[in-house]
Amino acid sequence: MDVEERKNMSELRTFVVSASAGDREAFRHVYDFSNDKVFRFLLGQLRDRELALDTLQETFIDLWKALPKFRFTSDEEFWGFLFTIARRKVYAVRKNAHKANVAVDNETLEFLHESTDPHTPLHEDDRALHGALAKLGILSREVLGLRYWSELSFKEIALALETTENTAKVRHHRAIKELQTYLPTSYVEQRFI
Repeated sequence: MDVEERKNMSELRTFVVSASAGDREAFRHVYDFSNDKVFRFLLGQLRDRELALDTLQETFIDLWKALPKFRFTSDEEFWGFLFTIARRKVYAVRKNAHKANVAVDNETLEFLHESTDPHTPLHEDDRALHGALAKLGILSREVLGLRYWSELSFKEIALALETTENTAKVRHHRAIKELQTYLPTSYVEQRFI
């Protein structure tokens, strides 16, 4: 970990502790520090930008309510705590969509497309990746999303999934193997390993 990362992590601790005590400005900093990671995860799981934005807002409302009970012991614990809330929100959205008989998994996976210009066409590799990810099980998509789009460590993933670090690694390995059934091994190894 370089000096800048350590500085950011110590700032995160300061802001989380202050936000836990009710400091709204500190909570704004927690949000600014973490919303991109959470949004990428939510977009990857829900595959609908507006739904992901709504769920992001609900996730941070729940975080605000839960922070007074949270005791900051490490960055990994915080990320695990935050992503546990986000995962529960995703499950609630899916459950409500299922009850209403609404499709949550549409084909828009623009979160994977690196261009910020919405008029830039997707590359053929991106289309293949989108199609393969859509075929994966929920847990596999979740693990890959946490690892590659939210950039969490295996320890943070384990905390978010409420499991052990070893189990998180095994689930990641299985998700990669599952992805390789839909895409060339060389492509998966280049992009995900």
